[in-house]
Amino acid sequence: MPISLVFTGHMIDLPGRTKPRFPDSLEHAARREIKKRIERCLKAVSPSEIGGFASGARGGDILFHEVCRESGIKTAVVIPFSPERFLVKSVEGTRNSRWVERFWKLWNDREHSLFTEVMGLPETDDAYGLCNTSMLGFAENYGEVHLIALWDGKGGDAPGGTADLVRKARGVGDAPDIFAPSELV
Repeated sequence: MPISLVFTGHMIDLPGRTKPRFPDSLEHAARREIKKRIERCLKAVSPSEIGGFASGARGGDILFHEVCRESGIKTAVVIPFSPERFLVKSVEGTRNSRWVERFWKLWNDREHSLFTEVMGLPETDDAYGLCNTSMLGFAENYGEVHLIALWDGKGGDAPGGTADLVRKARGVGDAPDIFAPSELV
């Protein structure tokens, strides 16, 4: 049976965030940790038997897609509204302007993509939560769900974030594979 790797994780902090959660300085450590967790799955099955599912926000989502695709795993990018609006809400804003470039590279790469999905939702507080529900549904239809989460274990800044998807994924597939930004070195 195919495996669905579902990823959820914090975005890289915006400048001036009062309590840092996932600062820019942890990007490379997060990439290594995501890679380590993906490699565990690759010990059991070949890349062609795995599909990756995540949104496309700066930070964990983009890192997950990049690592999967480098490992030969095709991924699905699922976003709640148009890519142009999503960029404004969830990708832009950091000192590292390469996040936008990296998003578009993933979005336009059909060779390593299962699919890209724009949910077409209105820009409300519920959009990200509805997107999480749909993404989890896509993953369940694809294969056995395995959730990887870059999560500090706390409630999110807004509805539909990492905590929401971790909660929704409990009881679907195996136990979530969670690591916190504070554990990264």
